[in-house]
Parts: sequence; C-alpha cells; structure tokens
Amino acid sequence: MAGLLLPAELSYPKPNVSLHPSKRVTLGGAVTVRCECQCPGARVLLYKAGAVGVWRATDSAGDVVEFLIRNVSRRDAGSYSCQYSTKSDPPVWSEPSDPMELVVTAAPPGHPDFNHANITRLALGAVVLLVLGLILAEAYYSRPRGTP
Repeated sequence: MAGLLLPAELSYPKPNVSLHPSKRVTLGGAVTVRCECQCPGARVLLYKAGAVGVWRATDSAGDVVEFLIRNVSRRDAGSYSCQYSTKSDPPVWSEPSDPMELVVTAAPPGHPDFNHANITRLALGAVVLLVLGLILAEAYYSRPRGTP
C-alpha cells in the first residue's frame, strides 16, 4: 500500500491565559482570568488544576473571554488554563493554554483579614462583651435603692 494519506487531526492554536490586574491577589479581592484566542463564536472552557472537569465555560463573542473571580479565598489559589472548541458536532478543539498560577496572599498591613478564624474570634469577643454587659446591668439593677 503505497502513499496512503490519513487526514490530519484538526485543532486550533492554543490560547493564552493571563491574570488581571496581577497573578497575586489578596484575600477578599477580585481577579480576572483572561483567555485570549482567535475564537469568535467558540466555546471557551476554563480549567483549574485539582478541580474535576471544566471549572467555568462561556461562549466567546470576540478574541478575549474574561472570567471574574470575586471575593477571592484561599481555595481560589492554583493553576488555571483554558481551551476552546467549536460548537459543531464533532467539536474541533484547541490545544490547552500554558497554565497560569494564581497566588492568594493575606491582606496587607492596615487592612482587615476577614478569614474564618478571625471572624470566629470577633464573634466570640462580641459574645464575651455582651455577657459582661449583662452581668454589670444585673448587678446595677439588683442593688437595693437608697444605699450609697
């Protein structure tokens, strides 16, 4: 069998992934994951390392698709990549992008760090103050009137 040609598997160029405004974000902040591709009308998929399957997906209207992550927590830290495909059946896929690492840091000095442990401490402090206030109020109102 001489000269048998097999059709090449179709694929699109890999997209670029970037993080804006920075790949370092503080707890409670916001970051945008941008997938840049030449893929108008394609389905853009965002993957997070360690997550099962597609993390987020949307249809693109142009060459840039943005995924906003608000109120960033420690679990948002990690490696993100994106890929796109046509909506045809069967779909034609791009190569996955090179991964981009999102680093989540504590709040800078002078800014509150409202993680779960700190919120618990604040609530416990409020309960202690309330109990002390009730004890003082009970002591004040239970003393006999007319005594100095």
